[in-house]
Amino acid sequence: MIVVVLSLDSVLSSTQIPQQLKREGNIEDLLKNFDHVALLTQDTKNFTDYLDGIEHVPCAPSKSERIHRVLSRLAYLRWAYFYIYSSLWILKHRGKIRLIVSIGVDSPAPLLSLLFGIRCVVYYHYDVAFQVSNINRRHVIGTLLLLLERFAFRRADTVWITSPSLMSKVKMSAAKRIRIIPNWVDIQKIGSAQSSEERRAGFRVLFVGRLHQVKQVDLLIQAFQLVHARIPSTSLYILGNGEQRQSLVKLTNNLGLSASVHFEGQVDQKTVFTMMKKSDVLVLPSKVEGNPRVLIEAMANRVPIVATNVPGIKEMIQHKKTGYLIDNQKPKDLAYSIEYVLRNKQDSTNMVKSAYAFAEQNFSKENVLKKIRGELELLLRARVSCNCIAFIVRKKTDLD
Repeated sequence: MIVVVLSLDSVLSSTQIPQQLKREGNIEDLLKNFDHVALLTQDTKNFTDYLDGIEHVPCAPSKSERIHRVLSRLAYLRWAYFYIYSSLWILKHRGKIRLIVSIGVDSPAPLLSLLFGIRCVVYYHYDVAFQVSNINRRHVIGTLLLLLERFAFRRADTVWITSPSLMSKVKMSAAKRIRIIPNWVDIQKIGSAQSSEERRAGFRVLFVGRLHQVKQVDLLIQAFQLVHARIPSTSLYILGNGEQRQSLVKLTNNLGLSASVHFEGQVDQKTVFTMMKKSDVLVLPSKVEGNPRVLIEAMANRVPIVATNVPGIKEMIQHKKTGYLIDNQKPKDLAYSIEYVLRNKQDSTNMVKSAYAFAEQNFSKENVLKKIRGELELLLRARVSCNCIAFIVRKKTDLD
């Protein structure tokens, strides 16, 4: 059995589950060719029927949606329950488990793999401890996460990282083996799809992601005010939800942009792709990133990109070749970059072509999944070899 522990907060609904699980590391594509795969998440419902050959184990404090909504405000209490419940489940099934894949470091997988001699992979998507300590300003939790990271990296048989920007941090923790496994999408399928809707007059600026301070959507809105003043026909569409939604709506109203800035909320993947194909530029003004899937999706959908020159993004975007990077995270600099992309169509077209080719080479579903399956098979074979060696040693000892 392979056990995947999705320690990220995966509060899903029956309408979201197929799309959401695919976005959380494309779990289905990753493991559907292996026998008996179990997926542990923080959900209240069992979504096994939605997944192809994967057993879903919901590890929530209660099956009641009402209680779960209350507990959603108590994230650390919910995480503690998830940690204990998933530990007990792994403990019960430890004799059948050949490999544990921990998506994130805040799961019991590294500790239990040490206790029971089970091989473990830690799939590390972005610098969580840095974000919690330096952006969310929760220093105690950030310190705890940093300790969990160090332990997980040292214990894991292999650490998968999504971006070269994470390499130095993982190396400092004395990880045994590190492999770069980026996010991926079906480049050709996305690129060949056509939008059935006609594009409206005027320019369309797009943001897709969590409404969290790390994404700096407030910076984007302030920059958009400057762009809109010079190009009044421009509109900004914001896809996603998060803790900053109310403050961002308030900022939009205060700047007199309520008619031009559209908060669309959480939408499905099909809608995201449709909006990308109808947009003139996608903007990602984050403070830090891991290996943002939204940029890969934008490349596949052939929409020009403007983003901040920060770790996780600068490894994906080459300035004025596959996108436009800004060094100074100020409204006027971001506004200039957006306007440059909108007005210089030939440069934008060239960047889109180069970005699509770069995504096809580095983030295609076929190439990345082949690499991951090879890694998993190598770990499983190593486990079998270790068992065989141990068996031979025991037999020899018995004969002696």
